[in-house]
Amino acid sequence: MKKKLTGILLVICIAGSMVLSGYKTADPKDKVLKDLPTSWDPTEIYADDEAFEADMERLDTLIPEVEKLRGTLNTPEGFLRYYEAPPVIEMNEIINKGYMYISLLNSLDITDPRAIKAASEFNEAYLKCQLAAAFEASEIMKMPLKKRIEFFSDKRLAPYAYSCRDYTDPDKAVLSEETEKARTLMRSACNNQKTRDTLDYVELPLPDFTYPDGTKGTLTRTVYDQILESAEYDQKYREKIFKLYSSARQPFAATYASLLEGQMRCNWADAQIDGFDSTLEAALNEKADVDPKVYDRVNRFARDMLPKLHEYFEAKKKILGNERLLFSDLRVPVSDYVPKTVSYEAAVNDGRKALAIWGDEYLETFDRIITSPHIDVYPSSKKETGAYTNGQGTEIMPFVMLNFNGTENYTSTIVHEMGHAVHMELSRQNQNIYNCTPTIFTGEVASLTNELSFVKYRYEQAKTEAEKLYWLDRIINLLFGTLFRQCMFSEFEDSCYKTIEKGGSLDPKELSDQWLALYREYCGKAVTISDDYGTGWAEVPHFYTKYYVFQYATSITYAATICRKLEEARTPAEKQKVADAYLDFLKSGNSADPASLLKIAGVDILDDKTYEEAGEYISGMIDEFVKAAGAARN
Repeated sequence: MKKKLTGILLVICIAGSMVLSGYKTADPKDKVLKDLPTSWDPTEIYADDEAFEADMERLDTLIPEVEKLRGTLNTPEGFLRYYEAPPVIEMNEIINKGYMYISLLNSLDITDPRAIKAASEFNEAYLKCQLAAAFEASEIMKMPLKKRIEFFSDKRLAPYAYSCRDYTDPDKAVLSEETEKARTLMRSACNNQKTRDTLDYVELPLPDFTYPDGTKGTLTRTVYDQILESAEYDQKYREKIFKLYSSARQPFAATYASLLEGQMRCNWADAQIDGFDSTLEAALNEKADVDPKVYDRVNRFARDMLPKLHEYFEAKKKILGNERLLFSDLRVPVSDYVPKTVSYEAAVNDGRKALAIWGDEYLETFDRIITSPHIDVYPSSKKETGAYTNGQGTEIMPFVMLNFNGTENYTSTIVHEMGHAVHMELSRQNQNIYNCTPTIFTGEVASLTNELSFVKYRYEQAKTEAEKLYWLDRIINLLFGTLFRQCMFSEFEDSCYKTIEKGGSLDPKELSDQWLALYREYCGKAVTISDDYGTGWAEVPHFYTKYYVFQYATSITYAATICRKLEEARTPAEKQKVADAYLDFLKSGNSADPASLLKIAGVDILDDKTYEEAGEYISGMIDEFVKAAGAARN
């Protein structure tokens, strides 16, 4: 049971989607969404705090019922009774609901006393449930491996086979119930990300600044993004704002390094308890469940593609006409096309048109979520930055957090998060409670397929050469951010873990020096990166989830492969086949290992051809940009 109680997925990300011409099983013009809700309604989860507290108390009454099943797991019949026991199912569903509820409250205001109280009550109840269920693993693992393999080959256990995969893994350490409980307590105590988020989202002083016209402002992340993506400001001013924002964490670098080191030490300790030789090995086995070759392959793929990326930066430098291409220039428009200011509803409907390629069922699921009070749209002073999707269990539709900034570019973030939400919703409807939550590895494929789809759609729909060049640049920026940049992050993270595993510690200056060296290597000679960006590593919350970031890189690679398959399909029947296979993948949740699930969508993650096709896709985009940039200069 431990697996079910610890299988919580909180997806935090930012991004966007792509349309391939010619295929529409549902014409998006037939429906225009209006009067969309823009704030969450947590009362769908719990009517009020009293209802939440009643469920937390309910867990106390369920624990003895679960513990009555101790000693009955030594036969397939007994294990099946345990997995399907009403108290076990109810406990898991309450955990799922409670987690979603406190996440919603905390995201809106992490300092809210109500949110703090609810989180404390949930964490206490959750820990009790984990400890009570610790007997599951030790009871099963007491059996010899041969018997365990025979045990789980019983056809009656087939729906739960994947969630129980550790029990038949010959390399999995056999732990006593006492050790399982000790590990659970350790995991509960290691929550440095919460402290880091409090510092970063609440207590970090935001710098004040002055616009060129003399107007004063506070440099929030939203304002920072707007300035760096706008052609309204010259290079000197963008650089000034970049340095101001990037240096804000410098006075707290030692604190950020200490928090990161503490979390990584906990993750390394956890890996050692399970008998792994490295945190990477543990993460690939437990979180991603992929062959280690995949980690090496995607990082090598990104490295191999760097010369092509450097061609893009050289072309961008020339088209902008600057003596130097600064890191703060990378998001500035390369043409005189100006992204429009749009309403939230207009952004949603534009994104919906792009996603019409995936057919009626996809759009119906999209509509059901986006028209519900499950989306929190606008930023506020204490709201968490970025965007994420939260889906747990089989009872409740996913919730989506946005920070809509009023530009058409933000549509990419909307469709990215809706990619997660649709994936979770289709999985929720088609899988049992143990298989219904997609992993990060497959979940990011769903979101980035949407993002590629949207940006490519806007490129294909562009009415002028300037608009085409703008959206082509956005596609390559997406590839830079999710493939190259995340692989760079992955190298940085891996180096941190190796330092800790050798008995070292994370020195903030060494971290900053390495961060700058890697960025400069990845961006090449065309891009000038200021030393002020040295503490950029402190801005990345995903480092607190072990080996999370490389999964963005794999995901954009596989998303590009899926989109390419639809592009290359020539007849409506062929396109329908690709779309149907993709929908089947989305419905599969976490019912098998990621490699098997992605094969449903036609992607083989160990086949060199997959990376060759993705490389051709990326090279083609960059070649097109270089050609268009040359024409624009002439």
